[in-house]
Formats: sequence, structure tokens, C-alpha cells
Amino acid sequence: MTEYRDVSSQRVPVVFAQPEEDDIRHWHAMILGPPATPYSLGLFHFDMKFPAEYPNLAPKVLITTTSGGQVRFNPNLYANGKVCLSILGTWRAEHSGEQWSAVQSVQSVLLSIQSLMHDAPYHNEPAFEVDDGSGDVQRYNEKILHESLRVGVCEVMEDSLEQRVVSSNGVHPMFANVRRCFFLMYIERYLGEVQRVSERKDLKDGTPFKMMPFECSSNGMHGNYHWSRLRMRLENIRTQLQGQLDDWRKKGAEQTLMLKERHDASVTNCIHYLRQQEERIKVEAPDGASIGPVDGNACVWEATIFGPPDTLWDGGMFSVEILFPPDFPESPPFVRFVTPIFHPQISPSGVPYLRSLIMWHCCEPKERTLSALLSQLIELLARDPSPEPVTHLNLDAAGLHFSRSDDDKKEYKRQVKKRVQRSMDG
Repeated sequence: MTEYRDVSSQRVPVVFAQPEEDDIRHWHAMILGPPATPYSLGLFHFDMKFPAEYPNLAPKVLITTTSGGQVRFNPNLYANGKVCLSILGTWRAEHSGEQWSAVQSVQSVLLSIQSLMHDAPYHNEPAFEVDDGSGDVQRYNEKILHESLRVGVCEVMEDSLEQRVVSSNGVHPMFANVRRCFFLMYIERYLGEVQRVSERKDLKDGTPFKMMPFECSSNGMHGNYHWSRLRMRLENIRTQLQGQLDDWRKKGAEQTLMLKERHDASVTNCIHYLRQQEERIKVEAPDGASIGPVDGNACVWEATIFGPPDTLWDGGMFSVEILFPPDFPESPPFVRFVTPIFHPQISPSGVPYLRSLIMWHCCEPKERTLSALLSQLIELLARDPSPEPVTHLNLDAAGLHFSRSDDDKKEYKRQVKKRVQRSMDG
């Protein structure tokens, strides 16, 4: 349980792990594919089983996101689920002194696996550490990117949305909220990757993958590029998630009507909790914001975030919609800036990167309050944007803000000021 708390305390969460309710030695895990790699922002799932002698003996770890044993995502991540890693005792490299020790942990194992997902995984294969100039390093990356989007995003999200009892990718319900949160944050980035690569003539739809020298029919990555199909699947997933949000809105209106008709006993715990929050927020609301439910729907709240003094956002007034699910506070709300804003950590559609929404399943009750949420939204504008690429939801804004060019930095400030002025103009 100490290790569970360690995983849960990541400042920028990229690996997730939780035990089964009835078996502390059986864990499910998920790794977010690192940005700037062909695994970029894919949702890769793993199964972890711990021996009774743990931590003196290593756990058994399998990758389950393989499309039913059809896709080998890495020379070290086999289609049959095997994870080749020296600290797990599943791979012995020459001159490598790495081996399992009791100082290793769930988090260190998952981060070690994530480290295999770098920008040139071709070189993970022994005897292929040097680029031979054949172009296979890049070709391998290109098909990994395609399959990360097809399997690690589309199939995983489709399994999650359809709540499949048996998933060909090891999708477990315990990370459903995390997956939804990530997809809604990253959808523009996923579509941007598809658009970028699909414009290349050598990767047009129908072009077959090239088999790498170390791949074989039963342990490789086979198929064809189908970027237009990926785009349609991504858009369809977004539509389905939007349908879920619309359903939350509809149920909230129904519950609010029941409350007005004094059927208090019939309304959900969500409504009772939000009524309590409505009273508390009157005295707990942080300076720099206002918030309250909209008329006719206790599950839809509107907040106004005032640009923090002495920042680029000073003088702005930014409207934020917060939509609560029927099982709130067990599940996180959906948060979206309605007022257009230009910020590295806010997507073009207005979805902010907020750690608490991602890690909602392990947040303390005090972190699940509306005042805490408002404070995080204010802090998002008050502090400098994070340099962590995984937090960058608007790549245009991030590119300008973190550029070494003074002209780019000036352009970023100009774009921000333009949004500030528009927010005041209404």
C-alpha cells in the first residue's frame, strides 16, 4: 500500500497502478506513451503479479495492450505479452549489472518499461544498436505510431466505452475515468499526428508496413497504414464521449426538476453533495473567481476566473463550465474553458490539464471540493506553464512560449493579450 501511495503521488502522472480489490498481489497498470516518441500519448496496459516473497523477488509483468496478441510494440515488448527487462530477470544483456533488488518498486518497474518507449526503439534490439542507414529506424517508428493510435488509443478507448468484459488489450474498469480524461485532453494532439503523417505520399492509406529484420510472423507488427480510418475512429470516440457528457447534463436537469418538486428522497447523492458544496463555496471560494450552478441544472456549474494580477492574463475574465457526472464525487467532473484562451496547458477546445482530475481516484476528500478545483484553475493562469511536454495540450502555444526565439515569445504574449481583450469585450 506504501507503493500505491508512491504511484499516486506523482507530480506529473505518467504511470498508473492499482491492486485488485480482493487480491493485493494482483495489480493492473497503465503507462502513458511518452511525447516526442512513436508511442506518443498511447494508453498501454499491463498486468502485474507479485510473489509472496516480494520485494525480495521480482513481480511477473505482462503487456496486455497487444490487440489480442497481434502486435509487438517494441523489441522488448512481445506480442504474447512478455516484457524483456533486466530488472525483472526476463532479459540478460551483456555487460549489464542490472538485476532485481528489494529497492525496486511498482513505480520504478513501470518507469523502466516506459523508458523502453523512446524515440528510436529499433535500437533496443541486440545487434541493431547502430543505424545502418537503411531507413528502417524511421520506418519502424512510423508503424509504431500508427499502431499506437490504432491499438493504444482507438481500440483501448472502444473497449472502455463498450465496457467489454473481455478486452483484447487488457482494459480494466479501474482506469476508465483516467482514460476518458486523457482522451478529452489529447484528442487534438491525436488528430494532429494523423494529419501530419497522412500528408506524406510514402505513407498513404493502403501502404503495407515493412517487416523489420528482428520481427517474425508470430511476433511482429504487420498490416497497412489507414490514416483516414484512424481519423474516423478518433472522431467517433470523441462523439461517443460527448454523448456521455450530454447524458450527464440531461440527468442533472431531471434530478434538478425532481428536487424542485420536493422529491428529495429520490435524488442522487451527487445532487445532495453539490447542494452542500453550494453552501460551502459561499465562504470557501478563493479570491479571483466566482462560481454557481446554472438555472435548471444543479449538475452544470459556471465559474468565472479573473486573470491573476501581474500576469499576462491580468484583466481577463474567463468563463469555465464544470459538468458533474451522476456518481460525483466518486468520478471527476468535466471542466472546459468556454472563453477562448491561448495556453500550453489548455487544449484548443478549452480542456485544461489538471492533475487532480487525472488522479481523482486517489485524491483526498479535501481535493475533491469546488474550492480546491477553483484554486487549481486560478493557479493554472497564475504560474508559469509547465515545461513537461505531457502537459502541453495546445502545441502552438507551447511552441511559442518555450521557443528560444524572442520573436516567438513576443508572439505568444501577443496571442495571450488578444484573448484577454476579447474576454473583456464579451
